Amino acid sequence: MNISRKLILLTLIVLCGAGSSFAQSAKLKRAKKYMDDLNYSSAIEVYNQILEKKEVPEAKINLAECYRKIGDAYNAEYWYAQVVQLAEAQPVHKLYYGMALQKNGKCALAKPWYEAYLEAVPNDVRGMHLARACDYEEELKAKGDGIYQIRNLPFNSDLDDFSPAIYGKSLVFASDRDRGAAVKREHSWTGSPFNELYVATIAQDSLPLGSERYGKPEKFSKDLNTRYHDAAVAFTPDGREIYYTRNNVVKGKLGKDDQGVTRLKVFYATNQGEDQWSDTEGLPFNSDQYSVAHPCLTPNGGRIFFASDMPGGFGGMDLYYSDFENGQWGPAINLGNKINTEGNELFPTWQGDSTLYFASDGHIGLGGLDIYRMTWNKEANQWSEVENLGAPINSTHDDLGMVLNREGTFGYFSSDRPGGVGRDDLYSFVKTAAPVEVRVFDALTGKPIKGAQVTHTCAVGERLTDGAGIVRYEIKLNSCCDYTARFEGYDDHTEEGCTEGLTNEPVIVEIPLRRSVQITLKGIVFDLATGLPVEGASVQLTSDCEGEEHEPVITGADGKYIFTLRRDCCYEIRAEKTDYLAAVQADICTQAITEDAILDANLYLQPTTATAITQEPPVAGKVFKDPVSGRYIDPRTGKPANGVIDGITYMDGKISKESPWFETSPTSVQPGDPIAYLLHIYYDFDRAQIRDEALPELTKLLAMLQDNPLLIIEIASHTDARGSHRYNRRLSQRRADAVVDWLVQNGISMDRLVPRGYGETQPVNDCVNNVPCNEKKHQLNRRTEFRILGCLGCVEPDQARISRPNENPHVDPCKSCPF
Repeated sequence: MNISRKLILLTLIVLCGAGSSFAQSAKLKRAKKYMDDLNYSSAIEVYNQILEKKEVPEAKINLAECYRKIGDAYNAEYWYAQVVQLAEAQPVHKLYYGMALQKNGKCALAKPWYEAYLEAVPNDVRGMHLARACDYEEELKAKGDGIYQIRNLPFNSDLDDFSPAIYGKSLVFASDRDRGAAVKREHSWTGSPFNELYVATIAQDSLPLGSERYGKPEKFSKDLNTRYHDAAVAFTPDGREIYYTRNNVVKGKLGKDDQGVTRLKVFYATNQGEDQWSDTEGLPFNSDQYSVAHPCLTPNGGRIFFASDMPGGFGGMDLYYSDFENGQWGPAINLGNKINTEGNELFPTWQGDSTLYFASDGHIGLGGLDIYRMTWNKEANQWSEVENLGAPINSTHDDLGMVLNREGTFGYFSSDRPGGVGRDDLYSFVKTAAPVEVRVFDALTGKPIKGAQVTHTCAVGERLTDGAGIVRYEIKLNSCCDYTARFEGYDDHTEEGCTEGLTNEPVIVEIPLRRSVQITLKGIVFDLATGLPVEGASVQLTSDCEGEEHEPVITGADGKYIFTLRRDCCYEIRAEKTDYLAAVQADICTQAITEDAILDANLYLQPTTATAITQEPPVAGKVFKDPVSGRYIDPRTGKPANGVIDGITYMDGKISKESPWFETSPTSVQPGDPIAYLLHIYYDFDRAQIRDEALPELTKLLAMLQDNPLLIIEIASHTDARGSHRYNRRLSQRRADAVVDWLVQNGISMDRLVPRGYGETQPVNDCVNNVPCNEKKHQLNRRTEFRILGCLGCVEPDQARISRPNENPHVDPCKSCPF
């Protein structure tokens, strides 16, 4: 059954006196009269006779229309191809030509004609949908793979069988299969008998779902079937009331509109028991002037949906609803232009608590009538976006009248696709999928995001969230998919959802989206000794986020660097340069950032050789080191720095022990020599054991070695002047060895450590032999320092600046030493 037959279903023309038109001599007038009488088969015959002799534009246009009306897409395509070239062609002919091409599987050829139609009628929503349909063709063809299993029912006839409805353990449907009626009654449109209601029992029991058996179809009820069209039924949940479509026939009398057309109306009757039905009554919104058809009811029976071409709609047939209140049906309310188009919306059916299925030729589809669904969101008080079910439920031909069982796992629909028994056939289907509901919302406010793009890894294509921020899918059972949501101004986010077991309750996948933010990390690399920017430092950023990598930045004369950060990551920034200790700042995290932010992280490189200390004047406003006193000066006061300045903690002009930097030793060095850095590790008199108070300093040294994994350092320990030179050298060596042992125990390779005891040869004050000093001064000499000697693999072994003992030293005897 083609679209036009379906949407009028059965509209009836009363042909009283029609024979008078046959007396007209002009074939064009005769053919036009056939068209007006909906007798398309006769009109086609006459128009073909005309065109065999002469090219007549009117005949071509009307012949194409006749073929479209009876659903002959192949001949419609042939004639519309000629019509669109005529000067008399109208924009709608381009639309119909495109629809014929698409129905014949030629979507690529159809698209330019849809676009040409839109140029002429730019605000036509149906044209917009159809122009986009070809872009979605492959997606729709693959959409239901593995989800729906369909089969042609065994009792289909060679005519029309359509509009199924589940009634207890029976299937009620409409058919024009009765050719043996005592009084032959045929519809002038098709030349076939009028449609009547039939019923077939369903014997399922313990059979696998989809393997059910059916009884022989019989006429449903002599109380309901009339001499004209009866079809498209709906039952209340208890089965006590039936609502169905039939021609405008009341008590055997045909009602007609002003043009003599008998329209469709919805009637209802009450079951009196033993398949007896009461007298039928029409619904209050029926009219002689327009059609009302294809009723369906919500589970509680309180709302009825139907199709109608009543005035005030958006196109051909629109969908409406009416609520049952105070013992009567209320006014008909149009479902609006989100669902209704300039085309036709037909055969609504309701499933579960919130889903409306319907057929349409005005939305994005595969061709002809396709089956769609929408879901009502009670919380948001609005409909979801229209969703095409895709193949195999839909085809390039007409597909309509979908009904499902209560669980939503099994159902029926009608189609005139190739491969059937008749024109419209009934098909059953089994759904082996679970519903998945993806909810996209603002992570901060919790408000739904409308229009977000959602994709998933189990299929191609994207969908947009509705006003409630929801997209719905049917996903194969026992499948896990990654669902990704995108929306302008927000960061993409992905969540996983899995289907386990067959259920009518949707799997909920919540995807919170956070607003995109621009996070910048910038800073300057300084020479810690001079306060000057360091040119040529390599600044490297590492992230704990998988797959994120950044190219190192080499600083210019201003020492500046800048990076762009991602959200939900933690970073470590590192600066390094030859003859400097690397500077590292870790735990720069962005998880808590909700708006654009600029993060600052200045890095301070500590020189390892005297050559790295420049003699340039300090940078204005920056702490600098006084070359005379060796103390850091606060430029604001001109006095030794105190407190935290630029992230560094000072105490009386010296770097705090708690800071990651080291204080230079008071011992003098020559340009080019390694700088000795003081470790605040002091020892008891005549002892080599490390005191507990030294652990923070050792931990700081350990961190430096970990941050600079190639450096080789010398651990230099010293004693005070008390005792012999020989004893003090041995004592200081034990002290250096103790530091090295601690470092080795904490993971530093021995190859990087050179312990060296200098005894009393390098005091930091004037407490030498025979000079009386207090204990505090002696304590300052009992110290440990380190200096950078080289690095692993960066120099030849014989060129490394590693302090080695002389294998044959000259030894002066100490005759006065007590040891």
